[in-house]
Amino acid sequence: MVTLNDISPDCALCFSGHRPSRLPGKGNPDTSEMQKLTAALRGELVAAINRGKTIMIHGCMAGWDLVCALQVIELKKLYPRIQLISVAPYKSEFFSREKCWTPDWISRAREVFAQHDIGVKVAEQYRSGIYYERNKSLVNHSSELICYWDGKSGGTKFTVQYARERGLPVINLA
Repeated sequence: MVTLNDISPDCALCFSGHRPSRLPGKGNPDTSEMQKLTAALRGELVAAINRGKTIMIHGCMAGWDLVCALQVIELKKLYPRIQLISVAPYKSEFFSREKCWTPDWISRAREVFAQHDIGVKVAEQYRSGIYYERNKSLVNHSSELICYWDGKSGGTKFTVQYARERGLPVINLA
């Protein structure tokens, strides 16, 4: 079984960003704002692939994580060497913990989980601080961060600060 520790951070990048409510158009892919954002993301992903990034790591949450993961899945058709790694915070069904998990986002998550190359979890069950542990794990196994951060507080702020402390380039598409 492949683990995150088997991956060279030099060839990996990770994603961090907001839940749907803080994305343009509330993350609805049919809005012009999200289509523009998705096009910008796709451009950054292609540039990263051209720089040698072949492993893309996301944190399995509704919103930016899944937007990024779905774009990676689309790009795998053109770049079959890239891999998508899903890092869940914990094993048990985390869809029920947050109200952002609407049926549409659950469907997107299941699509991603059915097509990712590797799926790992940080813990067996929820515990205080698990999302921060997951975010640190994403950064620790990457050499670049692509985020959507509006400059306000939250898990994305923590992840961006942690990535900068570790010297990772941060590309913010907000």
